[in-house]
Amino acid sequence: MIITTKRLLLLSTGILVLLCGSIAVSKVMAAELKPIQEITLCTWTKTQYPIPYEESFMVAENWKKLGIQVRVEPLNLPNPALEVLFKNTDKFDAYIAIVLGQMERVDPDFFTFNTFHSSNVRPGGWNMAGFINKDFDRLAEMQRTEFDFVKRKAIVDQCQQLLYKENPWISLVNPNEFGAYNKADFKDPVIPKIGGFWDPFPYFTIKPTGERKVIRNARSGTDLKTANPLVASEGGQWMMLSPIYDPLLRIGPDIKPQFYAAESLNTIDQRTHDVTLRKGLKFHDGKPLTVADVKFSYDYMMKHNAPYFKTALDTVESVEILDNNKVRFHLKKPYATFVTQTLAMVPILPKHVWEKIENPTEYNNVPPIGSGPFKFEYWKKGQEFKLARFSDHFKPPYVDGLLVIFYGTNEAAVRGLIQKEADVILALVPEQLKELKKYDYIQTVQLPSPNADTMILNCKKKPFNDPKFRLAMTYTIPRKQMLDELYHGYGNLGASIIGPANVLWTDPSIKPRPFDLEQAKTILKEAGYRWDDKGRLCYPPE
Repeated sequence: MIITTKRLLLLSTGILVLLCGSIAVSKVMAAELKPIQEITLCTWTKTQYPIPYEESFMVAENWKKLGIQVRVEPLNLPNPALEVLFKNTDKFDAYIAIVLGQMERVDPDFFTFNTFHSSNVRPGGWNMAGFINKDFDRLAEMQRTEFDFVKRKAIVDQCQQLLYKENPWISLVNPNEFGAYNKADFKDPVIPKIGGFWDPFPYFTIKPTGERKVIRNARSGTDLKTANPLVASEGGQWMMLSPIYDPLLRIGPDIKPQFYAAESLNTIDQRTHDVTLRKGLKFHDGKPLTVADVKFSYDYMMKHNAPYFKTALDTVESVEILDNNKVRFHLKKPYATFVTQTLAMVPILPKHVWEKIENPTEYNNVPPIGSGPFKFEYWKKGQEFKLARFSDHFKPPYVDGLLVIFYGTNEAAVRGLIQKEADVILALVPEQLKELKKYDYIQTVQLPSPNADTMILNCKKKPFNDPKFRLAMTYTIPRKQMLDELYHGYGNLGASIIGPANVLWTDPSIKPRPFDLEQAKTILKEAGYRWDDKGRLCYPPE
């Protein structure tokens, strides 16, 4: 074919038009790209909790490889770290923390209803991720009312599978629990299978071997946040208060409920339960503990929405006094965790003290008065919290007292144990465990733990309000590297929100997702995310 000058001109013009059109489209596409804003990844300070701190930078490094700008913000415990988690949730996009698998959390209600039901998206509530899902709410409510273990387990498995799909929290690793104590001066602590020295039972049961009768607990925190049970909102703080109070039942070291202030329980039907109180109970001020105090405590905490106990109280309709030694619990509906939550968590308060308080949520409650194995002695803020043996308790401890020392950092707490300034330490890292084994007067303890290093994603904020974005982020977690380098392999890779140490309730079919940045990119691309010419990850065009 002969191409004339005129035809060449027309052809060139067409190519130019196409080229200009392509450039115009590219400019429009570029203009539509909106880079994801800088992500605030909160965690705890390196001096207090070095492992979550290191995990945060591992995650941040991988997010940066995806074109996401990240700022790691370490926060001091208890505040502002807990204020951000429980009250000012708009200040974080993601948050890496250690979630304790305490004894009262063995029941799956904590890791289902308490933590992810939409009703708990509130200040002080555990649904700090802001996760709202109608299907999950339905399942979480169903497991609460199912008394048959096999049927309830099937529902709890569905809850775990839905959370694994939606990822409001991402389980990083389930490390073993490490602790240590001074075996030269103390012996025979009954250490629970779950909770270890986080649980009060070791302090109730440990025995002095010589003249030293007060056991000293080294804490890496800086202080007790509150002495008021109506205000306490997190487990680590409540641990220090719980020895002061008696609940009706306690979860024992064997993970089974045992009678405590109550001596018996009679279930009339699934909504009606009679509790008989142990005789001869006294408060620390010498006043008798009666059924009136039991009724008052439950009524009072329900009235004032005590945050730590709210979900344990949600299904209680009323508490009725039947006689001088018996109360009847009327429930709004059947509640499968009535024994392990409602009866085993809620402390009995002295009515004669609290009924006089005009503003109970503003009351500092010093001295706190309970009926538990230990009674309050003093609190030097930022330094020490001292409890003394309550000899009139029906089962008093062997030691004369429990002294909590606030060291501020984990390293300082370990030095306190080595230098014999302290007797018990918890939340050790493997390097510290190895170091403490060198000393013949120190007994180290290692337990499989339901604790979880967890990344909480703020589902109320972009981009974490997108389930596909959250799914992509699950492939950015170098779990094996975290477990091997930070925990020396002691533990498990994170998968289900209920860890493998909780053998009754974990779903073993849920497996850890692999570390795979290419898979993360593929998920993002399929969801419409793009990268601009600077390599920044951008939202899908609207």
